[in-house]
Amino acid sequence: MATLPRRFASIAVLLVAQLFTSFLCSAQSQPVRVPLALKTDDVIPTGNQWISLPTIRAADGALMSFNVLSMRSRGLLQVDGNAGAPVLQPFFTADGHALQVDALHWDEIEYWIPVGTMSVDGVELSITYCAPPDSRGAFIRLTMTNHRSQAVPVSLGMRASWGALSRVTYTPVLLRGERVISEAPWVSPGETFSFITSDTQFAWALVHPDAEAKILLPPLFAAPSVEAQRSVTLAAGARVEADFVLAAGVEEFSAAHNARALRELLDRNGSEKMIEQTAQWCRQRTRTTGRADLDLLMNRNFLFTELYAWGRTIDTEQLVGVTSRSPRYYVSAAYWDRDAMLWSLPALLDTDPVFARQALEYALTVQSRNTGTHSRFIDGIVLEDGFQLDEAVAPIVALAQYLRITDDLPFVTAHRNAIDMLRARLLDRYDARTGLYSTLQDSQDEYQKLPFSTYGNVLTWRALQDFSRIYEALQQPDDSRRMQARADALKQAILRYCVSASAPGATGTIFATSTDSIHAAFTEVPPGSLLKLPELGFISEDDPLFERTYAWLHSKNYPYSFADQPFGLPGSQRLPFTSVWSVADHLRLQRGRDRAMKILLSSEWDGGIITEGVNASTGVMDSAGRAFATAAGYVSHTICQTYCTHETLSGQNPARRQAASP
Repeated sequence: MATLPRRFASIAVLLVAQLFTSFLCSAQSQPVRVPLALKTDDVIPTGNQWISLPTIRAADGALMSFNVLSMRSRGLLQVDGNAGAPVLQPFFTADGHALQVDALHWDEIEYWIPVGTMSVDGVELSITYCAPPDSRGAFIRLTMTNHRSQAVPVSLGMRASWGALSRVTYTPVLLRGERVISEAPWVSPGETFSFITSDTQFAWALVHPDAEAKILLPPLFAAPSVEAQRSVTLAAGARVEADFVLAAGVEEFSAAHNARALRELLDRNGSEKMIEQTAQWCRQRTRTTGRADLDLLMNRNFLFTELYAWGRTIDTEQLVGVTSRSPRYYVSAAYWDRDAMLWSLPALLDTDPVFARQALEYALTVQSRNTGTHSRFIDGIVLEDGFQLDEAVAPIVALAQYLRITDDLPFVTAHRNAIDMLRARLLDRYDARTGLYSTLQDSQDEYQKLPFSTYGNVLTWRALQDFSRIYEALQQPDDSRRMQARADALKQAILRYCVSASAPGATGTIFATSTDSIHAAFTEVPPGSLLKLPELGFISEDDPLFERTYAWLHSKNYPYSFADQPFGLPGSQRLPFTSVWSVADHLRLQRGRDRAMKILLSSEWDGGIITEGVNASTGVMDSAGRAFATAAGYVSHTICQTYCTHETLSGQNPARRQAASP
């Protein structure tokens, strides 16, 4: 009997596991539906690998903007409505009068598919946004149910308005070109919106089976628009549905036919079946702690990190990693090694190891030539220059974790050249005088005059051990021994140069933040916290040296300790609030866990999606750091690592929880 070549064996194991998980999910009960506690000014994100719907307005279900990834544009292409209006606005009428929709109640199906409902004048309304995982589009399902005693004429409709197209990497840059609307080519009923310079550069389509449309054009209207609606007489107790399909493409035909393909699936399967299939995909990527409140926060952010920290470009179909596909995050749509590999990838390994493999592939190929450089565009070109030690070692730490969990040695073997290159780049930062490794910028992406970061060197110590294990797996014993020897020597250098008794008010020696071997700085640098050192395996939590460091960071001697604030954990001058990393790091520590749990569950975050941090006094989110997709992975993984039970929502192997991560 023929055997599967070893090159593909580990991949096959992962695929079989995922197929088995899919079978388990299909055999389970109806999808989980959880209520969301939202304010009227909150927004809800959803989407898939192709299209992001980051700003569904909670009050009325309007979509304020949507975007796709573009390699040509090295970031997001964002479609906005006209002058701050929504790009898509659902509407309903009864008896010829518009129904006021301004207080929707929202649930999510399997933590990702939002459903808004409300009752007005004896009619129940619902709005559902669903982006099936394999589709290059999404659909919006509107329903009306007549609870009156008599029949009523009703309409369910969608207004689409195209006010602007922007390129987004960090901040929106308005693109100049002609925005036009026309009937969708070879697809009816539907419209295509085109962005034209010397040629069509981008297009999107709205397809609406069973609905009639009226195109609205300048100069009578401010922007190319369409109003589509389905009108029926609804009997007492009856229900009616209208589906609107949104898709994008590189030009008119691809946009329209991406929408057409989803419309045809809706016609064949029905919207309910499509929602159920999407829910099953989501369920496969969830875990459980046995607590509904923690599961809600954890699973929404598991899905948010997979679908907003990663996505496929519309023009090259390349999987890419970004800080966030939501423009609400202030440095959206760029790549950091640390964010992708140390924060998001561990969450992918918890929930979708096949996808984690693809994410690693991108880091070790497209992004590898500039590994360690502050930030890059999605095509690997440098965005912000400057060397960061934690960025340089992040891919190797992630690769070692992937190997521990999957035993996918063929993948590691295939990237041997990248591994050697990462090693050479790291060793180039070695300082022979001290035995430490230097960095230009710290883990807050800020320049540090003192070149040796304690956290950066501890993470390097971890990476050197990971190099050793990887080379051992690759049957390179000499390289393995050399890297382990370097790790041992580095630990001694850290304990010699990165520990000091000169911190003001300290009761003895503590870890410094950084040093030049003579001078030392004492602060906290979330996300490169000294509180991570036990998690990295460098020192035990009950070691007196760590206990003194912990006590000093939480004392009044440290000006950013926020120890007297109800939601306070150590911050920094750059992050003068309780950072999300600090919350997660305290969750891993016995003495900090209760306080971290209080903050985690008391804050509303960004409608339940992780932000960069919260106010130490009020617990209100830091508004600049909203929709932070890579940090969502950091927190969801930490919750699962700490609390996930042996029973899982997805049927996956709980042994994955055993792998530590920085």
